[in-house]
Amino acid sequence: MGVIRAVKDLNRLKKIVNVLFSYELGNLVYNLGLTKHLAFRRRLQHKNLLNKTEFIAVKLRESMEELSGAFVKLGQLLSLRPDLIPKEYCDEFSKLQDNLEPFNYIYVKRIIEDELKRPLSKVFSSFDKEPIASASIGQVHKAKLISGEIVAVKVQRPHIEEIFETDLDLLYHLAHLAEKKIPELRQYDLNVIIKEFEDYTKKELNYIVEAKNIDDFYNNFKQNINIKIPRVFWEFTTKKVLTMEFIDGEKITEIKKLTEERKKRIIKLLTESLIHQVIDFRIFHADPHPGNILLLEKDRIAFLDFGIVGRLNEELIERIENVMIGLIKPDKNILAKALIELGFVKDGVPVDEFKEDLSHYLSSYYNLDESRIDLSSALYDILTLSRKYKMKMPTSFVLLVKSIATTEGLVRNLDPEYNLVKALRPEISKIIKKRATGKFAFIKLKKEVDEFTENVREIPKDVREALKNIKDGKIRVDINNNDINKFTLELDRSSNRLTFGVVIAALLVSSALVMVADLPPLYLGIPILGIIFFILAILFTLALLISIIREKRGEKYEETN
Repeated sequence: MGVIRAVKDLNRLKKIVNVLFSYELGNLVYNLGLTKHLAFRRRLQHKNLLNKTEFIAVKLRESMEELSGAFVKLGQLLSLRPDLIPKEYCDEFSKLQDNLEPFNYIYVKRIIEDELKRPLSKVFSSFDKEPIASASIGQVHKAKLISGEIVAVKVQRPHIEEIFETDLDLLYHLAHLAEKKIPELRQYDLNVIIKEFEDYTKKELNYIVEAKNIDDFYNNFKQNINIKIPRVFWEFTTKKVLTMEFIDGEKITEIKKLTEERKKRIIKLLTESLIHQVIDFRIFHADPHPGNILLLEKDRIAFLDFGIVGRLNEELIERIENVMIGLIKPDKNILAKALIELGFVKDGVPVDEFKEDLSHYLSSYYNLDESRIDLSSALYDILTLSRKYKMKMPTSFVLLVKSIATTEGLVRNLDPEYNLVKALRPEISKIIKKRATGKFAFIKLKKEVDEFTENVREIPKDVREALKNIKDGKIRVDINNNDINKFTLELDRSSNRLTFGVVIAALLVSSALVMVADLPPLYLGIPILGIIFFILAILFTLALLISIIREKRGEKYEETN
């Protein structure tokens, strides 16, 4: 089996090398030391790389399209990651067409029956043999369930996992060669890129993952009559077969003419859907390009292809909101602080220099009239800066940047005068207003107190583990066992007192915030919740004092005896 795999890898490598050479990337082949894999007549030639970066990007994109498979998928993933590669490459790779010759219906039938454990005729009353779409991983057929629903059935290509494994092996090999022999490519962390691609590919090769994404979007938008998400038929969905509701509509790119009124309605829907996905649902479509959006009757829209989505947790959404506030308000200081909190700046990165560079990169952005502001360009400048400082960026944030940029590009194709900043400003105002309330301040304070209290509670446990290691001989320290027990007891007491102190402080601050905010319900004009917090603070203080007095008495008793 190993020999067969090695032969496949070698044959595929030869094809890759010869394709690169045929697309005028011969210099790359020579630099990587792969000329021995060229056809003999080509070894005598020497084709230089073109000097202009944009042309190199074009040639790489064309090479990927011919190599298909994992190379097309890698290019598509890179088009979403302007934090990893320059923007001109992202833009070029976004043109990659994942179209492949369809595979034979015989295999389609066999795969469906093997996966669903029943004859195809027992599931579908009709099944179109010709696919309506065909890509590198699978193809889609229109069918009708026995229960009567019209569905789209995505079927995975035969042996596609083995094919992708071969390409992944070679991509790791090429990345290693590139970092070793072409120093200027080391800045791009090619092995990290391939590892991320491998993780992404494993998810895409499992249709259950995409089905769960579709389900999340379906549940989020099922009450929205203007946005359509296909429903998953789980009974007929497996790792290699995905059955979902068939949606009949026109791709926005294929619509010849739209009235101004219809354009405005579609733009409003696209913008509102993005806001709902990010702010309300915390899960968003990471690649909403025109090919993944259908226009339905009554100017409704439908989203397709949920292979790549971004998910935002509570901590990340708050930090991303801070970035957007800094950009849209606009305020350079807020933005710089927000980016640092987001985790961009690593140890060793000069923060002052970073702030200065950020101000320089965005100077034109901040000096423009709102109607001329390009939000996508500003976000891309931030990503370019992050590459310069070798900052590790949250993947979900990068995907959000790409989603915003793609949406902005789409709506500007419909209306060149459209301004996304203007559309987002009311949402940013809502966020700022929400943060000014006593309730938000209380929730944030409570969260910080909870985190601090939890850290304090962990101290005795950590110390006990250290002491256990000492006792087990893993750490040798000459301390009397009685001293250890006494130290542990004192540490427990101190940590408990500290916890009480933190809780008391939190209750007093919370009481003050509630009083200032004048939050209802009220008693004699005073917020009841504020009174309760104040009383609890007094009770906790009394309990702490009693505990301290008892401990002192206990110590005196021990000394007497």
